[in-house]
Amino acid sequence: MAGMTPDERLSMLLSCYLDGELTKDELAEVVDVLEHDVAAIAEFRRLKEARNALRTLPTPRMPMYLLPAGHLGSELSAYLDGELATGELPRISGHLDVCAECRDELADLDRSRTAVRSLPGLEPPDFLALARDAREARTRARWPAVAAAVTGLAAVAIAFTVGIGIGDRGTVAVDVAELEARHGAVVSGTSVTGIRTSSP
Repeated sequence: MAGMTPDERLSMLLSCYLDGELTKDELAEVVDVLEHDVAAIAEFRRLKEARNALRTLPTPRMPMYLLPAGHLGSELSAYLDGELATGELPRISGHLDVCAECRDELADLDRSRTAVRSLPGLEPPDFLALARDAREARTRARWPAVAAAVTGLAAVAIAFTVGIGIGDRGTVAVDVAELEARHGAVVSGTSVTGIRTSSP
């Protein structure tokens, strides 16, 4: 910090204080200044507000197609997954043809994915297997009740349908006297019409 004016040195010390980059002696100097110097306190507040304002600014993102020398970055993952829009494929392929860095990054990404996929599967811990088995047992225990309910609903639906079918025909009145006359006629061999029939 040699060659700085006292005000520049103070600004640099306050900035380093905010970053947590002071030595023990510098920290003692800043604490002493902030306890007694009103101008230093005002400068510290101004620096702190400026840093907070900078942290809240959105990070500008330039579309990759506007950057002629830009690298693909996260688009490589989408390229490997086949998630790019059809219109973007020629641009990405063209960039990969001329950019060795992006080709290397794509190859590294592909190797990493292959390595992860080739890892052996892990068996779940015993407590998870027990919980899964208990859940499956509860599900199996519910099936008889569900089947009975479905069967009951089906029976009600069939009865309702049959009832409607019978109801559409209208009621048929049975004359008992006529029924007796027919029955008697068959036994005696005489029909209701008066024609004699042979008895079996």
